[in-house]
Amino acid sequence: MLDGDQLEVFLAIAETRHFVRAADRLGIAQSVVSKRLQRLEDRLGARLVTRGSRKDVTLTRAGQLFLDEARAALASLRQAERIGRNIARGAAGPLRIGYVFSAAMSGTLARALRALRDALPDLDVRLSLMETPVQFDRIVSGEIDIGLTRPRPSYPPAITARTVHRERLVLALADDHPLTRHAAVRLADLAGEPFIMPQFHEEVGLAEAVRDLSRAGGFPMPTLHRTDDFISAAVLAAAGRGVVLAPASLQHLALDGLTFRPLADHAATVELALLCRDDTPAAARGVIEKALAL
Repeated sequence: MLDGDQLEVFLAIAETRHFVRAADRLGIAQSVVSKRLQRLEDRLGARLVTRGSRKDVTLTRAGQLFLDEARAALASLRQAERIGRNIARGAAGPLRIGYVFSAAMSGTLARALRALRDALPDLDVRLSLMETPVQFDRIVSGEIDIGLTRPRPSYPPAITARTVHRERLVLALADDHPLTRHAAVRLADLAGEPFIMPQFHEEVGLAEAVRDLSRAGGFPMPTLHRTDDFISAAVLAAAGRGVVLAPASLQHLALDGLTFRPLADHAATVELALLCRDDTPAAARGVIEKALAL
């Protein structure tokens, strides 16, 4: 197998046309240059340079033909070494990221991906859109390395979480809904309104926010129509099947028939958390945490 040090010596000789200058360039003794070149020639079974004068070295025909191959081979070895070192420190190889829909809509996911692209270009980032409970299961099992999800009161062992995004909640409702006549909706006006809940049958997160909203407005917990995702919820709201309490970033979803209104007397917010396993590659984790600092 070709040796990188031998290839490096041959290229230095070919480019300087001198044994001494090649040795100076590489920072090694001239005798080492000669020995490495000899080993390379013995392996290939051909003379690569003439040795008539140490002041003026020329390439043989075999050396001229081999030169481009040597450059390519050495570049490939250096690339392999660089990637290997990056893999060792978690800066290359696959990085599996799970995310909820609003992480994409809010731009949080894109900020993380841009930072990874700029800082760690050798990473193979693999994305999976998945619900919050699924992310918890898969990060615990090791099927994903990082999650962008809704916060929870507690987290599994070996998982760390930090809040990376916060935004206000708004109402999404049909264009022809009576409440669209107001620039902002008061809580009292929501009494009796059915809410569409893209919360995956959980009792925390947005379901909790609706519960807080009803308490603050002084009306019973509204009827909840549960869906599997925000797209379905938005379509149902546009069709007049109820209203959605949604992150403000959902307004980036240009859906015909759907209007958004802020809440006039209730400053509710929703957060995104970054979940990492203890063995998540440190380099990638550091880049994302820096990029998503709240």
